[in-house]
Amino acid sequence: MKQINAAFGHQHCYLCHQHSNQIVCRYCLETLLEDGFGQHLSASPDLLRNPNALKNLDTPNYDHLFAIDNYVWPIDKLVLDMKFGNKPVAAKALAMMFMRFVFWPCIERTSIAPYSPAPERACDSINAANATNGIPQLLIPVPLSNKRYWQRHYNQAQLLCDCLSIATHIPNQAIVRRVKHTLAQTELNKQQRIDNVYNAFKCDLIINAKHIAVIDDVITTGVTINAVCQAIKTRNPTIKISVWTMAITLLK
Repeated sequence: MKQINAAFGHQHCYLCHQHSNQIVCRYCLETLLEDGFGQHLSASPDLLRNPNALKNLDTPNYDHLFAIDNYVWPIDKLVLDMKFGNKPVAAKALAMMFMRFVFWPCIERTSIAPYSPAPERACDSINAANATNGIPQLLIPVPLSNKRYWQRHYNQAQLLCDCLSIATHIPNQAIVRRVKHTLAQTELNKQQRIDNVYNAFKCDLIINAKHIAVIDDVITTGVTINAVCQAIKTRNPTIKISVWTMAITLLK
């Protein structure tokens, strides 16, 4: 918890508004745990091994999928605040919960010692250490179209990426471009979603990493994240991709 507090220190809890030295207080976290929050992670934290998660998911173009929980309270509130409520600080709360419910439990399960670089260490050293211990070497946000960026003034996936990068000491870089403005996926069926994001993303960079994590806020069918990963693999066919999302809408 010391690492979490250091990365996400705050003066009040985002959820209960009581005084707290972290953005989601210990009492709210304990209440969520008592209510079964994150219980889908008990069998395997990798949701690609969870049949309920795979049921309506588009065939993945990535290797691992991690999420805090279903799109339920408080994730739904935090995501809506972040995307449409002009409250980018909600990204900090979401990233903190991802660290608490996903990242650190995965580290403990696999007995992997997380890499904590000294400030003077170069990115090449970070990449070398992370390649050895299985942690992604680079975090990549799902890009936002220029039109939505100018409406929102920030990319919520980039906000999450920045917060997770601070907490994990993994560098992040926006190397995928959205080259086509797409309709909002919310009201579209699965085939319409696939058609909507066809050729919407492009990655021109050959990545100097063996394992990366792509960051998004919510996954429903996985069509958008698949298109992003396909753009990355077009230039980097052998790269391993984990997807870190705050919530999925598929668990029952």
